[in-house]
Amino acid sequence: MLLTTRDSELYRRAMICPIPRGFLIAVEGIDGSGKTTQAERLARYCDEKRLTYILSKEPTSGKYGQLIRNSASRGRLSVEEEIDILLKDRREHVDQVIQPALDQEKVVILDRYYFSTAAYQGAADPEIILSRNEAFAPQPDLLVILDVSPQTGLQRIRERGDEPNKFETLDSLERARAIFNQIDRPYKIGLNGEDLVDMIGSSIMYAFQRAAAEKIAKYDVSPSGVNRMRQLFGGTPILA
Repeated sequence: MLLTTRDSELYRRAMICPIPRGFLIAVEGIDGSGKTTQAERLARYCDEKRLTYILSKEPTSGKYGQLIRNSASRGRLSVEEEIDILLKDRREHVDQVIQPALDQEKVVILDRYYFSTAAYQGAADPEIILSRNEAFAPQPDLLVILDVSPQTGLQRIRERGDEPNKFETLDSLERARAIFNQIDRPYKIGLNGEDLVDMIGSSIMYAFQRAAAEKIAKYDVSPSGVNRMRQLFGGTPILA
């Protein structure tokens, strides 16, 4: 991509004014809820603001992630085996991708995170799954749960030309949906995933701006902290 002089200046300015300690945002919901669409919109927003970022997803494309993806179509693993493999996949993801990016003060956008493990594999006790993950995985600064009905999710899966896998039955999606909606974390926002795509995107952008501004204010109370917010988001910081 060829940057104009103005673009180059904005890029350099963003590079020297990152969000302190980085910013982790996870986009979650049942299959067909619109996670990938909104995660990609967030990435484009970061591009526009010249924020350094990474966009990643789980399960990953690594060895353990591929095992889970294969099991979704073949159905050969028990729930405990799935949890074990997902934890191994996530440890690699955290060690090799997520934490290094946060250490470099990047925005990390995740299309699924450990909340999906709690929703899909944690029917007996999702809090235990959450606790096992939070023992090593950084908690997000913002968790977005996109809520759609299982019927809508399945319709969208088929409309994009895919066949539902073993995790994508009406019953399993309903159970996962209930767990997603029950998750209680201070950084969580729940949105109606059946609203217009642009409306959902605007709500996520606002939540991101607000949470990022709060984090900058928390770790940088100097006048330069206010300047960071203005440079990154424009206008007056939205802390009220």
